[in-house]
Amino acid sequence: MSSLPRSAFARAPRLQVANDEYDAVREGRVRIRIGGVIFLAALGVVIVRLSEVALLTPNAQARILSDQVTATRADITDRNGEILATTLTTYSLVAEPRRIWDVEETTQALLSVRPNLDAAELRRKLGSERYELWVERGLTPREKQEIFDLGQPGLVFREEPRRTYPKGALAAHVVGFTNVDLEGLGGAEKALHERISTENAPPVALSIDLRVQHALEDELAKGLEKFEAKTIAGVVLDVKTGEIMAMASLPDFDPNQPGQFSPQEKYNHAAMSTYELGSVFKPLTAALALETQTSTTEQYFPVQKGFTIQRKFIRDDHPSKIPMQMQDVIAESSNRGTALMALEAGAMAQQSFLGELGLFNRVPYELGESAAPQVQSNWQDITTVTVSYGHGMSVTPLAFTAAIGALFNDGAYVQPTILKRDASNPAMPRRVMRPDVAETVQGFMRYTVTDGTGRKADIKGYGVMGKTGTADKPGIGGYDGRRLVTSFIAGFPYADPRYAVLVTFDEPKAVEGTWGYATAGWNAAPTNGNIIRRIAPMLGVEKLPVEETMSPYTKPEGAD
Repeated sequence: MSSLPRSAFARAPRLQVANDEYDAVREGRVRIRIGGVIFLAALGVVIVRLSEVALLTPNAQARILSDQVTATRADITDRNGEILATTLTTYSLVAEPRRIWDVEETTQALLSVRPNLDAAELRRKLGSERYELWVERGLTPREKQEIFDLGQPGLVFREEPRRTYPKGALAAHVVGFTNVDLEGLGGAEKALHERISTENAPPVALSIDLRVQHALEDELAKGLEKFEAKTIAGVVLDVKTGEIMAMASLPDFDPNQPGQFSPQEKYNHAAMSTYELGSVFKPLTAALALETQTSTTEQYFPVQKGFTIQRKFIRDDHPSKIPMQMQDVIAESSNRGTALMALEAGAMAQQSFLGELGLFNRVPYELGESAAPQVQSNWQDITTVTVSYGHGMSVTPLAFTAAIGALFNDGAYVQPTILKRDASNPAMPRRVMRPDVAETVQGFMRYTVTDGTGRKADIKGYGVMGKTGTADKPGIGGYDGRRLVTSFIAGFPYADPRYAVLVTFDEPKAVEGTWGYATAGWNAAPTNGNIIRRIAPMLGVEKLPVEETMSPYTKPEGAD
């Protein structure tokens, strides 16, 4: 029997050792793979949980939105480059309740530097189980540092852009305001939101002249206080370009803190309140009569006679014992005279003319604040009569200013704008009456200021043209003669009209020096005159000798 070589038996143990090592390595690799799977599964659980916290935790969506408020917003300036609205970096205080050691200690520390915070609400937030909560937004760098110096854990800061208004309440109704997420909520901020919120958007220049705006608001504030009115509104319009140089309503608000003011204070009465404006409509009726050639300047109107239509007696506040020509009908504000003119022109012509002047529609300018007029659905002869002297239809002060602006602009209507005119936004005049008609009625309005009901608006050297308007406010069962809306519309300079100014009081009172009267000649006219006295030099209007500013109808000095 042969035997195996000894070498074969010597190699066998080595083979067994190699197999053991291979099995160990293979087992290790399996364990590593299992460990990797477990790790990835655990990581997935963590990711899911973090997503749940981020998306489903109360206030998380608001937090996410706030984190995304990083876009800039272009500046808004006046026509001369003065900043009206800009964006600054501010800080928000965020609490992480789980990191706060002592709720009461942190509460007291915060109240020591931020006493405006509500203590009970602050304790509730700091003791919450939520991941994080907003405590206060819009902090300045100094306010942030004061809180940081407290050294309290669980309080962190986030940078956020904040819209700020360096001029405060000045032009607030025009500029508007935003919320904390920089969404426009009113005025130009809302109307121009898309334009100014795009990346790298350039500043937007409004038509407003800040100097004129300040003078307007200052004189309106004085008038509001002196005559104890509910509200007051004013508009300054460049009649050749349609640019709104100033527009204001009082009371007003500070757009830096809009939440502290009532809806009434944030209401733009100049563009959103509709009024029966009264006799300021009479120059338009005279223009209608001349444009339709149904009346002439030489014609005499029998205003001294009683006049009744559809059982309504038409009276004059300044009754005449003799017939009047057209210039005196306007200067002495005769309801009967304008009623006769309107009836001669006819209802259809009247409606067409007023429609061409934009008085049957909202003012089509950039701001959303624009109210539709209130117009009679059944236009009868009595409507034709009452509308001729500013009753029976209600319009906004801005709409009326734009309409009368056509009369001052040689008969061409220009759509109003809140943006500074340039090549991309040119004026597009539309003729609504003949130039000779416009010029004639301008003479009537200058005569009204020198010899009629608008004397208190006359500012020497500027040839102010104007017309008063006093209207009873509608009430239950009819008009309430104790509550008035008073207005004065002015244009200047008479030699070459460029600007229209309207002032409207809502329920002014008779005060010392007005002899018991609360009509427009005693409040709206002098207020308008004070505005023109201040803004004319700012606008580069030069004074002229008095003789160069006289209407052809002005009576010689000393004449009856």
